[in-house]
Amino acid sequence: MTPREIDAIRVPRGGESDWLVRVIPNKFPALQIEEDNRRISDGGLFERMGGCGAHEVVIESPQHDLFLGNQPIGQIGHVLDVLHRRYHDLMRDQRFQSIVVFKNHGVGAGTSLQHPHWQIIATPVVPRMLRLMYNEATNFFDRTGQCLYHVLLEEELKRDERVIATNDEFAAVMPFAAHLPFETWILPRHQQASFDVLRDEQIAPLAEILKEVLLKLYVGLDNPDFNLTIDTASRGDEVEPYFCWHIRILPRLATAAGFELGSGMSINTVLPEEAAEFLRGGNHTSP
Repeated sequence: MTPREIDAIRVPRGGESDWLVRVIPNKFPALQIEEDNRRISDGGLFERMGGCGAHEVVIESPQHDLFLGNQPIGQIGHVLDVLHRRYHDLMRDQRFQSIVVFKNHGVGAGTSLQHPHWQIIATPVVPRMLRLMYNEATNFFDRTGQCLYHVLLEEELKRDERVIATNDEFAAVMPFAAHLPFETWILPRHQQASFDVLRDEQIAPLAEILKEVLLKLYVGLDNPDFNLTIDTASRGDEVEPYFCWHIRILPRLATAAGFELGSGMSINTVLPEEAAEFLRGGNHTSP
């Protein structure tokens, strides 16, 4: 019932094979490879371009109702491996400037399909929010000669007030000025600008810490709706020292209303220090 398969991880089973992770085109794509990426102006202020890009769905497991955090670490590693190689493959198309990797979990987070999945959208432009992140990071680097994200992580690890989990390669923290209750970031402990340069030996540690964080949220907050995004450097900045790719997990425990939409400011009703202490305490690591 799915479109043609783009990629998959399979295991031999008799004379055939069973899939563990599959990638297919989105049936209702936001952007399409066949579209034109040329900019067209009306001669005045207004400019438009075709919906050029790619939109893929990564089906994370054959199991229809199993939450990602309840999957074995090996299966989560397979998902991350496929995401990584699809990212690398899509960036071979020189028209694509940025890759947006995300997961919606729950109706409140925009999920339209029950079967657990991720989505990958390749865009012909760099999204505005990512440019704003770059501006802050480059300004800090110009002033100090250091990567803002690396300095931030080192400070968080030193203070240990908002740290959720760590291993040799990654750390999960709740940011000091979190926009949402229980907003959580996972960052590499060694500076890497792009998800594309993730090394093979980092897949298992990333799967391990992602599972731990998702389970803490799943158990502690009773399976909340959430959005997960991978924020990463765009084309041309993959090895620059000023940026560091990271995962953001954004629980949807509250709805943005008039003030937030009108001002662009956030109201967070839970201090990140208290949220981190809550998730660290108690048994929030097993279903």
